[in-house]
Amino acid sequence: MKRHLILLLLVMTATASWAYDFKVQVRDYALYFNIIDADERAVEVTAPLTEGNNRWAGEVPPAGNLAIPAEVEYNNRTYTVVGIADRAFYGCSDITSIVLPATITDIGAYAFSQCTALRGEVTIGERVVSLGRSAFFGCSGITAVHFNARNCLFMGGSRSSTVFGNCRSLTKVTFGPQVQRIPDYAFVGMNLLKMEWNLPEGLEYIGDFAFAFCSSISGVLTLPSTVKKIGNFAFTQCHDMKGVVLPSHIESIGQMAFYQCINLAQLTSYALLPPTTDADAFIGIRNSAVLSVPCVSEERYREAEGWKAIKNMNPMEPCSLEITAKSNDTDGGSVIGSGRYRIGDTAVLVAVCKVGYSFRGWSDSVVDNPRKVIISDTTTYTALFRSAEIERDVEYVHDTIYRDGVDTIYRTVEVNDMAKPIGQQEKIIYNRANHRLEINVARREIMSLALYNDIGQCVYTGKPVMGYINMRTRPSGYYIIRITTLEDEYYLRFFHSKNK
Repeated sequence: MKRHLILLLLVMTATASWAYDFKVQVRDYALYFNIIDADERAVEVTAPLTEGNNRWAGEVPPAGNLAIPAEVEYNNRTYTVVGIADRAFYGCSDITSIVLPATITDIGAYAFSQCTALRGEVTIGERVVSLGRSAFFGCSGITAVHFNARNCLFMGGSRSSTVFGNCRSLTKVTFGPQVQRIPDYAFVGMNLLKMEWNLPEGLEYIGDFAFAFCSSISGVLTLPSTVKKIGNFAFTQCHDMKGVVLPSHIESIGQMAFYQCINLAQLTSYALLPPTTDADAFIGIRNSAVLSVPCVSEERYREAEGWKAIKNMNPMEPCSLEITAKSNDTDGGSVIGSGRYRIGDTAVLVAVCKVGYSFRGWSDSVVDNPRKVIISDTTTYTALFRSAEIERDVEYVHDTIYRDGVDTIYRTVEVNDMAKPIGQQEKIIYNRANHRLEINVARREIMSLALYNDIGQCVYTGKPVMGYINMRTRPSGYYIIRITTLEDEYYLRFFHSKNK
């Protein structure tokens, strides 16, 4: 009886040590999977055993090129591979390269740690939101990391468990064009032999300790124009950094962000308002360091917390900048507003379409016209014009509402001097007595406004300065006006006669 009990316990222990729901044979080894969401049919790659560092004991571990599939079949169902479990391939010392599918969102702690034969480049995909502590720790043959995760929220979690710790051959880190944030502790302590800076436009957040103690980050660091926040200790003790250029949109710099950057001698900030920061943000930089700021903001920086500790301040000259406002198609329209402006002033840019064309917004996705721009750096603003194609057929949404497609202005042949959409009679009124098109919408609420003649040609675009558009000098005929606000779109078709 006692012997049977021992055997039963051994069987139960052995059974409990298995850690997977199913396995799939790949080449001469198997991959093991856990179902993490049966409804969504999502699985993660795992190791065959649950405990210990060597979770492949008694099984054939992967070797050579490890290619994780995006989908796997099990029980006549297709599952999407979304994660790599904790310690899934820990110590698999015969893996020489890995390819992860674009479906991966999570890579667990120590997932590839001590894969000592792993060589060459590793790519972190766009959808990855979490990289567990020490995920690639001790992968001494990795030479480059391509970090493409658009919005990674977690990466390591501490200085002692950095994802790429002890990757002694790692000399290059590049960032994909869609990266919006670099997580806390992302590359802390990575004394890379070479750091190729290609931080992309669109990057907004650099996390706490993101590049702390990276003593080989050298030269002048120019941050993308989109960066808004630098976290606590983000670049602390980056001893070889010589200079840093901060963009005009930056809002905050964390505690001790540039602490003990002992060779930091030149700082340039294009922000008109000093980014909020603590008094210790720049402690330990060179006493002779020079801070260059917009000429109109010098006093603000001299009085601001953190910034006032830098004694050598240089107002940037000239105090004015050249702003370029242009059209994407000179046949379609022109733009008013180019010129030289004093930093901090407001420029008003107006896109003026020609007959047969319509204004479609600006290249940076702003649709306001006119638009106001606060001058902070040299920028080019491009207005987008397209031809207004004419649709000859009558088109109705309702009896009195007229459609405006992406590229087509629809017209009606109905003889109706005052056709107006139901419920919108008070928004747009054509006053025959004084030939005014009266706009009863607050100017600040108007996103776009366009006036078309009876063949669908754009004849006016902009916001009415006085709350009306004067039609007196325009040719007689039918017109359609379209106004777009944040909440709605308004139309009015009316007949204008110069002789009345």
